[in-house]
Amino acid sequence: MEHLRVRRAGFAYRRKYEVFLQRYKSLCPATWPHWHGSASEGVERLIKHIGYKPEEYKLGRTKIFIRFPRTLFATEDAFEYSKHLLVTRIQAKYKGCLGKREYKKQRKAAIKLEACWRGVLARKEAKKRMWAVETIRKFIKGFINRKNPICPENDEFVRFVQYTYLTKLKDHVPKSVLDQNWLKAPATLEETSELLKKICMRNLVRKYCQGITAEKKAQLQQKVIASAIFRGKKDGYVQSINQPFADTRLSETDINPKVLQLIRGEKVKYVTPVVKYDRKGFKARERQLVLTQSAAYVVEMAKIKQKIDYATLKGISTSNLSDGLLVVHVPEDSKQKGDAILHCEHIFETVTKLCMLANKQNAVSIVQGSLQFHVSPGKEGTITFTSGQEPQIYKAKNGHLTVVSARIKS
Repeated sequence: MEHLRVRRAGFAYRRKYEVFLQRYKSLCPATWPHWHGSASEGVERLIKHIGYKPEEYKLGRTKIFIRFPRTLFATEDAFEYSKHLLVTRIQAKYKGCLGKREYKKQRKAAIKLEACWRGVLARKEAKKRMWAVETIRKFIKGFINRKNPICPENDEFVRFVQYTYLTKLKDHVPKSVLDQNWLKAPATLEETSELLKKICMRNLVRKYCQGITAEKKAQLQQKVIASAIFRGKKDGYVQSINQPFADTRLSETDINPKVLQLIRGEKVKYVTPVVKYDRKGFKARERQLVLTQSAAYVVEMAKIKQKIDYATLKGISTSNLSDGLLVVHVPEDSKQKGDAILHCEHIFETVTKLCMLANKQNAVSIVQGSLQFHVSPGKEGTITFTSGQEPQIYKAKNGHLTVVSARIKS
């Protein structure tokens, strides 16, 4: 106990330099991990770094003496803390080494997998290029032998041409009956193309006919008759095609009630204003042309100036020019005053409706230059047709009725 008290009163801890340095060298960066000088110098460098005060230690010849236990305890605590840091660092290095090793392993596997996949893609691409080369070679041979009968050299090329044509034809099918455009077919599909065209046109016609109303159908029938009468024969017909025919140009309210009584209840089919020219002096007079189911009437206000029965109608004459003059020919007897010379604005419509009601589509004559008409029984007159800058109708010095038509620009 006395020895202990003495030691405690003096220096409580003493150790050799080598032992102290070996234990606590991790507390100083200069001594860790290896000190290459003498142990005493290493201990001196170590305690200076730790921060020992001069009264807390003494350096002997082979040992270090520490006076207070707290100094040693503080050093030991620092050593414990340093051990935890070192262990943590070692663990981090080890974990990093394991992670790096695993990364290298995965990277090596990924590189191998990528190399294998690139090989697969390269072989697939090479196979695709080989197929393309064979296909191109086969199609070149097919193009060279395209005009020969079907054989292994041109079979695929011909089938491809047929498939391409049918695929394109799907997007170029006509949308209406009037559209006559049709995709030109290759030589091997000409007959098939003609059959498809006929089927398509029949289908379009069927759809068009199903969508036609009764009114539209009547219009088309009138246009067909007008085409049979005037097509290629009278100027201005082409310009009138797109103009639909009206049911009537004047309603029954525009007809004098007395005239309706004189007609005796016949159903009025068509009424249009006309200009009637006298057969002798060719004086122009405003009239109405009333067409019923059985006769045509030339009406002046409340009077019927002339009645023409369809059964006795001999014919209708008009010129090949663009004028609106027409002559209704009647029999030469005492009941009729002579042929009716009329001028109307809608010549094609009026003549067509008159022919349909009289059922005499072949009774229309389209003349050139001039025509003869009956003024009265046994007496004839002449109408001369010509073209000029402005339309006009007048009595010439030779006594003929001259009709001047304006030229139509094509």
